[in-house]
Amino acid sequence: EKRGSPASFLGEESRRGLARMQDSQEMAALSGGSNPGEPGGMGVGGSRGASVRLESHSFDATGANFNSEELTLSSDSAHTSVSSSRASSQRDDGDDEPLRSIEREIGTQTSLNANAVPVGGLASGSVSPFGSPRADGNGKGLPSHFEDLGLSGAEERERALIEERVRDSRSGSQTSSSGGDSEEFYVNNPTPQIIPPPVETGAVGEKHVIVMVGLPARGKTHMARRLARYLAFFHGARTKVFNVGEYRRKNLSNKQCNSDFFDHNVEKNKQLRASFAKMAMDDMIQFLFEDRAQQQIIKVESMENMSLNAMGAGMGGASNGDNGSNGAMGGPHGQSLRSRSDFYQQKGVDSGKVAFFDATNTTKARRKWICSQLEGLPLKIIFIESICTDEATIEKNIWDSKVTLPDYEHLKKKREKAYTDFKQRIANYEKVYQKVDEDNLSWVKLINNGQKVVINRIHGFLPMKMVQFLTNIHAFPHSFFLSRHGQSEYNKSLKIGGDSDLTELGEQYALDLGKFASEKICVDEETGEAKPARLWTSSLVRTVQTARHIPHPKIKHPETGRNEWIQMDHRIYRSLDELYAGVCDGMTYEEIEQMYPEDFQRRQEDKFNYRYPRGESYLDILSRLDPLVMEMESYREPLLIVGHQAVLRLLYGYFIGKKREDCPRLSIPLNTVIKLTPRTYDCEEERICLSTQISQDDGQAEPPSH
Repeated sequence: EKRGSPASFLGEESRRGLARMQDSQEMAALSGGSNPGEPGGMGVGGSRGASVRLESHSFDATGANFNSEELTLSSDSAHTSVSSSRASSQRDDGDDEPLRSIEREIGTQTSLNANAVPVGGLASGSVSPFGSPRADGNGKGLPSHFEDLGLSGAEERERALIEERVRDSRSGSQTSSSGGDSEEFYVNNPTPQIIPPPVETGAVGEKHVIVMVGLPARGKTHMARRLARYLAFFHGARTKVFNVGEYRRKNLSNKQCNSDFFDHNVEKNKQLRASFAKMAMDDMIQFLFEDRAQQQIIKVESMENMSLNAMGAGMGGASNGDNGSNGAMGGPHGQSLRSRSDFYQQKGVDSGKVAFFDATNTTKARRKWICSQLEGLPLKIIFIESICTDEATIEKNIWDSKVTLPDYEHLKKKREKAYTDFKQRIANYEKVYQKVDEDNLSWVKLINNGQKVVINRIHGFLPMKMVQFLTNIHAFPHSFFLSRHGQSEYNKSLKIGGDSDLTELGEQYALDLGKFASEKICVDEETGEAKPARLWTSSLVRTVQTARHIPHPKIKHPETGRNEWIQMDHRIYRSLDELYAGVCDGMTYEEIEQMYPEDFQRRQEDKFNYRYPRGESYLDILSRLDPLVMEMESYREPLLIVGHQAVLRLLYGYFIGKKREDCPRLSIPLNTVIKLTPRTYDCEEERICLSTQISQDDGQAEPPSH
């Protein structure tokens, strides 16, 4: 009854019968000595592993008649049984404190076993804990110790449960023994943790709406999409960007979306833009509360309200002919008894969603309207305003991303005209633009790509992570080069992990990578002049050896003009080390499958969340990559990372836009440099194989089942 001790499986009369075994002679025989702690005794301090003779008694319903049978148990099992019988006796007497002390003494040996037999007894044909087969649930086939006990029905089944407990106790002791002697490992854990913690990270707790604010060509969409990607990949949030411009393009032709459409003095166009914003708002709310459990709650409440409305209308008609249009039950069109916000007040049903309302939102009236649409819903609203006063940056943004918008598809060969039209669109918004300064709102101001940041009413883990991320990103295009180390000795031997040196083929790739870095990464393609570049590796030998042929000359910094920049200055990060395989480090996949078949199967089923025994999972690597990604986002120079397969899979998946659960199966071959250039709507990818005559097989090809 408490912690699943064997005594809890006995019937009431059985417990009373066992309680009568407490005379001094029987207890002395059971304990094997005058004190439980003496050698041979069965107290907690006594010697383990010895066997004792325990007289098993059968008794009638009153517990008055005993028939003795001799039974041999191990000391641990007997100790458990005696302690349990004492516990049952004390429970009958109403004394709980001795029971609790005994249960603490029993510890995990009396914990509820996952393999315990249900109350119905052992299945037909199953094996008794004492070795002989049990033919059925009526006791046929029991060993001679139990055939004549005279137990009937439920009592016999309860006896079978005790047998199962004894078997579990023995098997548990055998598996926990150490050193090959009779001394056993004992864990005093009377209240074990039953439910393991969730494997997913990033339970953000609440729903958030991020409202972008700013003039066109200020990088709002770029920020929204990058931030959404970061929160989804590293913090497990479900994110989605609702761009109002996309709703406009779906409903209007490109020629209708010229600069005149954004003239705020034209009322018709103003109403159209407001209707597109309403479409995006409705879809955003649907996304935030679309989970099945939430919808089921809404459905049930709606049905209840419809019934109440019908009752109200009927009662009103019977009394005075009123259709209830002014009553509390609802209007003539079946309006809900509760407001819309009541339906969505289910904060615990689905959390962890972040929606982005991406538009200019340049007036206080528009921002007030947004707040009114979300009023009463269980979520947080944060406004992010992007301000740019650098004309050169604005010009670059227009030419790089705006003149190629679908709005100007019909002007594909007339980019100058598209540029002029977009500049006029900006001028129309500048006439009505009102900067965010409402003290009652939560907002973040980013000035000139994060050179200056102002925050108001921002608190909580996730909002602060957003601020940290936004201060690092920028709209300037920059590239990352990802490369695995050259072939290592463990690659050649089909082993995973380790810290081995490069093979001859690996050394050849290191030479090729040094030449590629100095000629391609560190040189401006347009001017042919040297440009600053960066280099990261892990702390393991094979990556350091792969990068050792990359030169590190000093060059002039483009901003200061002084010879102070060390080209490809080598930084070593342990956070880039390969996934640690724990006890499987240095083994082949075939060896893992033979020695740890259950772990091998679990990894096959869920490779992203699976954690090697005493090792890591892909999910664990995300925690150490999070700060490095912040650093990468802040760079404007090209960065070469010489790393490992698992780590580069995650970095590649993050920038390319893959789901993190799909990353463990992405292809990152040897002898190949992957160039990634993130942009607002996508990421450019280029793969350069440097050593065509060297096999790209890393020797770590997993079995076909993977």
